[in-house]
Amino acid sequence: MTDRDEPLDPGRFGVSPERGFLPDEAPPTSFEGDDPFLARLDELGRDLPALLERGDLAAAVRDLDPPSADRYDDLTDRELERVYGVTGFLANAYVNGAGGNVVPEGVAVPLYESTRRLDRTPVLSYDAYVLHNWTRADHGRGFAPHDVRTITNFVEARDEQWFVAVHVAIEATAGPALAAIGDAQAGILDDDPRQVETALRTMEDSLYDLIGVLDRMPEHNHPETYGRGFRPYLMALTDVAFEGVPEMEGRHSFRGASGAQSSVFPALDAAIGVDQGDNPLVTHLRELRADMPTEHKAFVEAAAAGPDLHDYVAETDDDRLREAFNEVVDRMVRFRKLHVEVVRRYLTEPFGERKGTGGTPHGPFLEMFIDNTEAMRIEG
Repeated sequence: MTDRDEPLDPGRFGVSPERGFLPDEAPPTSFEGDDPFLARLDELGRDLPALLERGDLAAAVRDLDPPSADRYDDLTDRELERVYGVTGFLANAYVNGAGGNVVPEGVAVPLYESTRRLDRTPVLSYDAYVLHNWTRADHGRGFAPHDVRTITNFVEARDEQWFVAVHVAIEATAGPALAAIGDAQAGILDDDPRQVETALRTMEDSLYDLIGVLDRMPEHNHPETYGRGFRPYLMALTDVAFEGVPEMEGRHSFRGASGAQSSVFPALDAAIGVDQGDNPLVTHLRELRADMPTEHKAFVEAAAAGPDLHDYVAETDDDRLREAFNEVVDRMVRFRKLHVEVVRRYLTEPFGERKGTGGTPHGPFLEMFIDNTEAMRIEG
């Protein structure tokens, strides 16, 4: 069998219809046990906004004394994720907040050792800032933004909590659409147009809900607080040295945390066959895949390698199937148009920004994404 003869199995990649790319278990909000270094990380993560506000962060970070490298061998993946998350926040806050160009040893060593074991880039990326940075309110059972709380944040303002909560909700809401990719591909292999149609309807419903979630961003996130309050801490680390990490000699540059590092729309594009061509934005987005968790990158690749959904629908004389496919395309177009509006509201109009937080060169290229997606419609 070739790869294209196999439907996508989301479970193989840790993807579920209930949570999408979010972890199956809620991320830990603190470390267990009495390890003094991990306990200190908990304190710094909890107190980060106050430390930044008082100007005390730099001294607190420089005072950290990390354990030996082999200590990290005893940690579970969930504990490593938390080490990565807290030290990623601290590194960004230290460099982008205090204006330094060296990550002190007490943060650099655990950041490197945790990400090395997790096969991640040693910088605060979308997975640490969003995918593993949430808990739910006591009464909350779902992933609506008002039910989501951050574990770690840079500022006290509710705006940052809401910003992350909306992204967490988007990830969870995308779960049914991501799982339906496998159902659609299985239907193609069985030549079962009704199964394919059902999967497409699931994708459409999920995308409809995604639009509703993104549309809530302005409710509690003001552009000024975003642009001047917490976004500066998310920016790229440029020409930074990692103190105490011999494997990282010299200086290194890393992209900032960005929603462009989410795997949701790369997976949906791959599933319906959207070709975004070659332009600076596409090149940059391909580079951003290096910052995605390994399983998520593999999911996107598997979605692209599976049976061709667009061609199957185009080659059948089935009005219902074609209508369902086109409605998925229309929902993706609407989401992308709304995203352009969000970029204008939060970056272009108030600050004249032409690049996203991760360095993404948006401008006219986001409009091209809309056009390329719309071009996937199948006319009868």
